[in-house]
Amino acid sequence: MKDTHSNSRGNPILVTFETKGERLEWDSLGDQVMGGQSEGALTHSEDGVGLFHGTVRLDNGGGFASVKADLPEAFDASQYTGIELLALGDGKTYKIGLRNSTDRRSIVYQHAFTPDKEDWSRIRLPFSEFIPTWRGKTVSDTEPMNLAHLASVSLFVSGRQVGEFQLRMQDWRLIQ
Repeated sequence: MKDTHSNSRGNPILVTFETKGERLEWDSLGDQVMGGQSEGALTHSEDGVGLFHGTVRLDNGGGFASVKADLPEAFDASQYTGIELLALGDGKTYKIGLRNSTDRRSIVYQHAFTPDKEDWSRIRLPFSEFIPTWRGKTVSDTEPMNLAHLASVSLFVSGRQVGEFQLRMQDWRLIQ
């Protein structure tokens, strides 16, 4: 990925929330696809913080909100062991999703995390613990995630966690 850059520790940034330079375009993909009325969005702040926010509703069979962004080009993360980010939550559990395709109907490999709601917490998500899913269900008969071809990233709040949600994040860095 052309806009991936490193920090002083040499860890490339997979996703940045800085307002300067090239950012990913995040599309909302909520439960409206099945008649639900939940909503979610991802916004960027001047100080480099991403905010995933919205409301989860159970109306009409709903219960989740998500956003997805395609990487400018497929990224080879095979030299790395996972993702690290700083996050400040609200008590809810979130998931980061990775895909080997930009097709939103493809398998998404997810890892759940629950950041602290009082202080920023360092979240480390090993690639080996990402679980293949399709439409929210675990898939057991699929290929492992191809780390040499990461094509899109996602954020989810699911599991019928009703109400408003707010997840603040700083850059997602690859770790060795």
